[in-house]
Amino acid sequence: MPQSQDKADIVLGHEKTELRFAQALAERRLHHAWLLYGVHGIGKRMLAEQLAARYLCEGEASQQQACGACHGCRMLAASSHPDFTFIGREEKKRDITIAQVRDLQSFLAMSGRESEKRVAILDGADSMNLQAANALLKGLEEPPAGSLLLIVCHNMIRIPATIRSRCMLEHCSPLADEFMQQILQRLPVAEDAMPMLYEMAQGCPGRVMALQDKAVADACMGWHALTQNVVKADVADVQAWMQQYVTLVPHDLIVGVVYAHVARLIQSATVSFDVREHVFAAMKDWLCWPKEVQMHSLRPAPTLLSRYMDLRSALREVEVTH
Repeated sequence: MPQSQDKADIVLGHEKTELRFAQALAERRLHHAWLLYGVHGIGKRMLAEQLAARYLCEGEASQQQACGACHGCRMLAASSHPDFTFIGREEKKRDITIAQVRDLQSFLAMSGRESEKRVAILDGADSMNLQAANALLKGLEEPPAGSLLLIVCHNMIRIPATIRSRCMLEHCSPLADEFMQQILQRLPVAEDAMPMLYEMAQGCPGRVMALQDKAVADACMGWHALTQNVVKADVADVQAWMQQYVTLVPHDLIVGVVYAHVARLIQSATVSFDVREHVFAAMKDWLCWPKEVQMHSLRPAPTLLSRYMDLRSALREVEVTH
């Protein structure tokens, strides 16, 4: 089972879905497959874990969340519940494979060991290859009694319509400011960095949760201070930071910090159309860097520095015309 999360974080912003699930369960009309979709980083997987816990909870069916105290809840918390399984994209693999989906279906087809219930989470379903998607469709057409499949995806378009039509669709929205404030204020970062975090997160706390690690937070705040002015920043200092921290700080955060700085500059500057287009092209390359490093096994520090210098060159034109 995935690592447990703080319960308050799990329910923030998704209480309506939890309530609908609990009501359907209490009324014995629970759909056999729920598809939780929305942008990355809003807690969809944690929500799926919460729903799985509620399904296997041996407490009152009318309550909205799992009790956390019964035998089923204790086993799930200890990652030892025999009637739960989790499947996601394996490390260093690009797709969820047909073998993984078949394993999931075999699990759901078995009799439950603790009760008649079995529940599986399929995380990152939009990364299924075609064969895996076809195999999943067959399982959805004839669901075994007592089985529950919780499907998590970030990109709804990549889920075949034939699968979507057989699921209970639950759209998960970015979190409201009040919830974001509660979550982000727990991070070990300075108060003056909060506006940057709100801007980077955009209602998706998962985008900045790596900052729970103080070493990552300190390095990221150093990067924030260093790159406030991309053009005037000392290149030697920028290169030294990259060499030291590029493997520690998540790549999305590295590019996100600079993007926030540049976006504010462009919004406030008066520049020509050609200059703006030049900057946007450089920024697009900058934002694509994490994906290209992963896909092409590039050396992160040298390629990041190259993208930084391209962006710096484009921004010089903004400095001149501002």
